Amino acid sequence: MRLRDFLLTLLLPAGLLWRGSSAQRPEIISQVPSAEDCPVDLFFVLDTSESVALRVKPFGDLVTQVKDFTNRFIDKLTQRYYRCDRNLVWNAGALHYSDEVVLIKGLTPMPSGQSELKNRVSAVNYIGKGTYTDCAIKRGIEELLIGGSHHKENKYLIVVTDGHPLEGYKEPCGGLDDAANEAKLLGIKVFSVAISPNHLDQRLNIIATDHAYRRNFTATSLKPTREMDVEETINTIIDMIVSAVCPLPSPARPRAHPPRSNPFSLCSCPAETQHGAVGECLPPLSPSPGGDPWLKGAWWHSPASLGTPPSRVQPDPAAALSSNAVSSFPSCSAAPSSAR
Repeated sequence: MRLRDFLLTLLLPAGLLWRGSSAQRPEIISQVPSAEDCPVDLFFVLDTSESVALRVKPFGDLVTQVKDFTNRFIDKLTQRYYRCDRNLVWNAGALHYSDEVVLIKGLTPMPSGQSELKNRVSAVNYIGKGTYTDCAIKRGIEELLIGGSHHKENKYLIVVTDGHPLEGYKEPCGGLDDAANEAKLLGIKVFSVAISPNHLDQRLNIIATDHAYRRNFTATSLKPTREMDVEETINTIIDMIVSAVCPLPSPARPRAHPPRSNPFSLCSCPAETQHGAVGECLPPLSPSPGGDPWLKGAWWHSPASLGTPPSRVQPDPAAALSSNAVSSFPSCSAAPSSAR
């Protein structure tokens, strides 16, 4: 009797502990999928200054076109398959500015936050005064750094402006060059989108990270082809971002085994192209010592080869197959480097 009571005393706390850990398990599992996403942070910087709002009649028409451009862009920020069983997901936010900077909304996950962000963009009233583009860009940089993901290489600004400064006044936040250089130093890529007509290309080129981020992007136009031009701008920018984050690997030769990847790795999205983009390559296969290589379980990786970069692993000379057998099992090291 005493022995039974003693055993019950030991087992009862253990059972309660097991039940408690089991109850917490769904919460832990629910947090895992977020680590599998590859996030891109996108922030809109919208010019609603006097040179934009009062340029054409009816006054405010170009601002309406800017808001329409932004909302059409937001509609396209949908989740898409990335690689390594991940999804590319978007965080988006926006501000507008004149001689002051007004935050529309900070970085918000898409597509769940699309409706709220679009409603806030649609509700913007133009300020219609001076143009402090340098202050607006620096505020956009700040929003990208304090919000969104920790992948600093996947952060983008989309600056929509006509480029006109406030004539006769010094820019109060260090100037356009200083703001553009700050973005470059922090690794933030900046697209420069024109509010046409009569935009200043010279200043738009200063804003853009380089020529590829400027091109002939436009958010407004008085031409009959406006709808087509705006749609092309949006699609081109999204394609550039996706291709930079998810570069297409070169076609790889057939492999003798399925690729492996680490499902728990957070891996920086662009940097994964070295090994993780299409799965890491295992070292070349060699036959099991003392066994028929065609039997089940006969193919193996020697302990010495594991952990060695695929391009440097050499098959065991003592266990090499005939040239015909080896040629039918090309190793990953023979594939182009960009495919690994």
